[in-house]
Amino acid sequence: MRKTDDKPTSMVSKRHFYSHEIELKLGNWKKHFDFNYRSTVIVMALNHFIKEHELVVNGYLITTKSLFLIVKTEKKSIDELVEKIELHITFLLKKYDNKFTNSISKDDFLIEMENILYTVHQPLFKLKMIKSHYLIKLITGQKIDIPYYDPELEYLKLLIKNHPFCSSIDYSGALGPVEILLLET
Repeated sequence: MRKTDDKPTSMVSKRHFYSHEIELKLGNWKKHFDFNYRSTVIVMALNHFIKEHELVVNGYLITTKSLFLIVKTEKKSIDELVEKIELHITFLLKKYDNKFTNSISKDDFLIEMENILYTVHQPLFKLKMIKSHYLIKLITGQKIDIPYYDPELEYLKLLIKNHPFCSSIDYSGALGPVEILLLET
């Protein structure tokens, strides 16, 4: 018997993940929902795809205008997953539509409801690549030390310092709202 016969071999090949550093610019639907509500729905959608093993998140930041993601997927192109995320967010917005009913009359609510459902059917995000390498490093828990003052870097540090919807929380040792896989630094 050879030495290799003693060891069990796995017939399942290891999955290959592609890294993506993307910015999803929020469309007009952002105007119809409160920042915290909108961010919570986005977090719920991201966690759904993490649990379905379609997405591995290494870093994220949700702002009033964009969702920044440092992710890994099995797909070389991120477009299909972004469409799935949009569909899931639309589903969640329709499912929890009573959250945005304030003190408005029934007739106003019906008109407002039609406008919101119309905006939900539009593409929710515009896909772009993240341009700032500082942002990528900050939301993935890496330290940036440069010998000069950079106003962009200082702005980003202040932005993520106590931001409730940012992966810097997880890298500091606390638990954030999205389940992430920490990168080793």
